[in-house]
Amino acid sequence: MRGFRIVVAAHGELADAFVSAATLICGVLHDIHAVGLRPDDSPESFSDRLAEVVAGDEPILILTDLVGGTPHNVALILARRLPAATVISGVNLAVLVEAATSTDALDAATVDRLVALGRSALSDSSSLAASRGP
Repeated sequence: MRGFRIVVAAHGELADAFVSAATLICGVLHDIHAVGLRPDDSPESFSDRLAEVVAGDEPILILTDLVGGTPHNVALILARRLPAATVISGVNLAVLVEAATSTDALDAATVDRLVALGRSALSDSSSLAASRGP
């Protein structure tokens, strides 16, 4: 059983799509929420919606899509007020699936492992295929 909640915060419908895809792979996922930045959102209105979802004292992992984007910036501001919150930016599906199925505590080792996994999940697959020949 995972000992932390997960929130995916991203532009548009990307957060919902990540959670939907992770559910397709893993089955029903508990304590995972998506908060998308809508076209009509201001940073303040997005912050209000994200704050409602991340509120609480239990450990929470906030996964954002783009370093420096509004979801990332708002998540960092909120995390400063939540001692049990951790933000990882540049989320990909491999990171979300790993976090969702984790039984580890949300500690520095887990965060390091998730970030390393996110990096290793990127591959220039066309070059790999080309180097193997026809």
